[in-house]
Amino acid sequence: MFALLVSAIVALGGALLFLLATGSSFEAMQGPPIAITVIGALILLYLLSHHSNERRSRRLPAIVALGVVAVVGAITTRVDPTPFIKNFFASVQTDGAMDVSSGAASAPASVRIRKMADGFIANAEVNGQLFQMLVDSGAATVVLRQSDAEKAGIDVTHMTFDTPLKTANGTSYLAPIRLKSVRVGQLTIDDVEALVAKPGTLNESLLGMSFLRRLTSYQVAGDFITLRQ
Repeated sequence: MFALLVSAIVALGGALLFLLATGSSFEAMQGPPIAITVIGALILLYLLSHHSNERRSRRLPAIVALGVVAVVGAITTRVDPTPFIKNFFASVQTDGAMDVSSGAASAPASVRIRKMADGFIANAEVNGQLFQMLVDSGAATVVLRQSDAEKAGIDVTHMTFDTPLKTANGTSYLAPIRLKSVRVGQLTIDDVEALVAKPGTLNESLLGMSFLRRLTSYQVAGDFITLRQ
């Protein structure tokens, strides 16, 4: 029994000396490293003292492995674990990064719109009100039909329609306004320049360049347009 106790003390001392030799200080070894080493040594001593020589020889590999785990645990926890934990979770988030349109927040937000018979029709929220708009990079600004402007809470009764707009049917005159926000899917642009058209001027409200140019990019590929912010 005395020999076993001496062996345990030697093992504990050897582990501590190894830690010091690898650059640790006693301050760095406080807490988890000391606790793991001591607990491992006590368990090792318990197992050795409560088994016969025959059973002890059969369990020797497991006992040795336990001792190795105790020493390795002391070594790996001799530093502050906080940076390791932070780096681990950071790597997990990086490896799992996806498009925001798929649910993760680490990539730019994007919206993909399929081309319909009339063009790229987006479900847009203007001042919090939802209606359809035609994505039109040829339009200098967002242009709302008067009915859509009213739906978005805009008072059209005192508007001055003095801004000319050339169309295929000639020149129309529209009223300039500013919108609180325009949202398409996950993309939101605040304080957007826009025009309101007189009734009968447009079939669809237009999502023009006053919105598109404030995105990171927009790209047409085949039957899809992708908007990115």
